[in-house]
Amino acid sequence: MKKTHENRYAIYLLTDDLLHIIYKKVPCINVKAAQLIVKDRMELQEGKVMPVLCDIREVRNIDKAARDYLALEGSLWIEKLAFLIDPPVTDMISSIYLDTHSQKVPTRSFTKKSEALAYLGIKETDDN
Repeated sequence: MKKTHENRYAIYLLTDDLLHIIYKKVPCINVKAAQLIVKDRMELQEGKVMPVLCDIREVRNIDKAARDYLALEGSLWIEKLAFLIDPPVTDMISSIYLDTHSQKVPTRSFTKKSEALAYLGIKETDDN
């Protein structure tokens, strides 16, 4: 199974064992954007709990309401979460997220995709 989806905030790449979400460069992720991102993710997953790789390297700003929504409601059906970051901006964004929300889901940030995939227990292939 391989599915893709796209909205104005992100590109979703779903395989049997991983959901890879690539965030687009937009001025700010607000709570309405976060709700759409989560809704589209959940529709793709169809109830399947799985690891998620979020490439947030293009994110420049995310408001508090969006961070709160993603940390709580947005964590459903996520087994393990890895952020792919590009310091310093997205490193700061992921640090704020990790430091201010108690994590229901094991979560870490990485600068290398191969390390993020290893953390998620996924063998790197051309599909991910």
